[in-house]
Amino acid sequence: MRRSTEKADDGTEAPVESPSLAQRVQALLAWWKTTRLARALTRYGQVNGALLCGGIAYSAIFSVFAGLTIGFTVFMRFLGNNDELLDSVIDSVNTALPGMLQTVSGDSTTGLIDPQELVTSTSLSVASIVSVVVLLVSAISCMGAVQVAVRAMFGLPPGVGNPVLVKVRQLGGFVVIGLAVLASAVIGIVVGSVSSWLLDLLGLEGTGRYLLPVLGLLVAFLVDVGTFVLIVRLLSAVHPARRDLLLGAVVAAVGFGVIRFLGTSVVASSASTNPVLTSFAAIITLLIWINLSARILLTAAAISADLPLELLEKVSDVEAAEQAIERARSGEADPVTAAEGRRAEVQVASVTVGRRLLTLAAAGVGGYLLGRRRG
Repeated sequence: MRRSTEKADDGTEAPVESPSLAQRVQALLAWWKTTRLARALTRYGQVNGALLCGGIAYSAIFSVFAGLTIGFTVFMRFLGNNDELLDSVIDSVNTALPGMLQTVSGDSTTGLIDPQELVTSTSLSVASIVSVVVLLVSAISCMGAVQVAVRAMFGLPPGVGNPVLVKVRQLGGFVVIGLAVLASAVIGIVVGSVSSWLLDLLGLEGTGRYLLPVLGLLVAFLVDVGTFVLIVRLLSAVHPARRDLLLGAVVAAVGFGVIRFLGTSVVASSASTNPVLTSFAAIITLLIWINLSARILLTAAAISADLPLELLEKVSDVEAAEQAIERARSGEADPVTAAEGRRAEVQVASVTVGRRLLTLAAAGVGGYLLGRRRG
C-alpha cells in the first residue's frame, strides 16, 4: 500500500494511504455493475436468457419450413415472374438462414431446400384451407417464443392481454419478418441499380467496387434496426423510451452484421469438427445460427429495458432467498443455513402478502377516484 503526504491545517504533513490493488479492483467492479451493459447482462442472466434462446432456436427449426412455404407461395403468386427479385429474395433468406435454400453455382448445388418445392397449390379447397391454418400455427409458434423472451427482458409477464390479440401480434411478427426479407431484397436491387446508373452518369465506374458493398451494408443495417423496433413494439407490445429503443436497435443491427460478416464457417465450427454431427452439419449450423441471433436480440432488448441496479439487486435477493428455501425444504442445507432458509421463506411470504395488499389498496383508491370523477 502506497503512502503519500498531505498538509494539515496546522502546516504539518500527515500521511495519506492510497487505495490498494484490491480496493481498486473492488471500486472498478462496483462501477462496472452500474454500467448499462452490465445491468443488461445481469438481467439476461436473471431470466435465464440462454435457456430462452434455446427455446427460440428449437421452435424456429420447426417454424422455418412453414414460414418459408407460406412466404414463397405468396411471393410466387404475385411476384414470381421477376427472376432478379426471386434470386435476391433467395440470397436474403440465405443471409438470414445460411444454407437454407438451394442455389446453383456451375455444376454444384448447395442448400437444404429447393425453393420451387416450397410453393403449394393456391386453389381453394377444404384441404388447402386446413393446410394453410396448420402452416400459420406452426409459423407463429416461434414468434410466441420470441414474444415471451423479449417481454422477460423488460420484466413483464408473458401475457399481453386477450389471447386472440396475442395470436394477432404473433402473426404480425411473422409478417414483419417476411416483409423484412422482401424489403431487403427489393431495396438491394433498387440501390444497386440506382448506384450503378449514377456512377456511370458521373464517370465513376471504378468507385462502384467500393461504394456498392458499403451501401449494401447500410441497407442491411437499416432493415435490422426496423425489424428490432417492430419486434419490440408490435410483437412484444413493449413501449420503451425512443432513445432506449433506438440504442437497442443499433446494438442488435451491429450484432447481426458482425455474425453475417463472420459467416457460418466461424459460427458453426463446432458442428464441422464433431464427427457425430457431420451428417447433420447443415441443420446444426442453422440451429447454432438462430441461437446466436436470439442471444443478440435478447441482449439488445435488455439494453433497451435499462432496468435500474436497485431493482436487479432486489430480484437477486429474492432469488437467493428462494434458493435457500428450496435447500432448507430438501434437507440439503446445514442447520444454520436451514434456519436462514426458513427465515427467508417468512420474509418472501411477507413481501408477497405486502405486495398483494398494496395492489388491492391501489385498486381500491383508483376505483374510488374513478367513481368520483364519473360522478
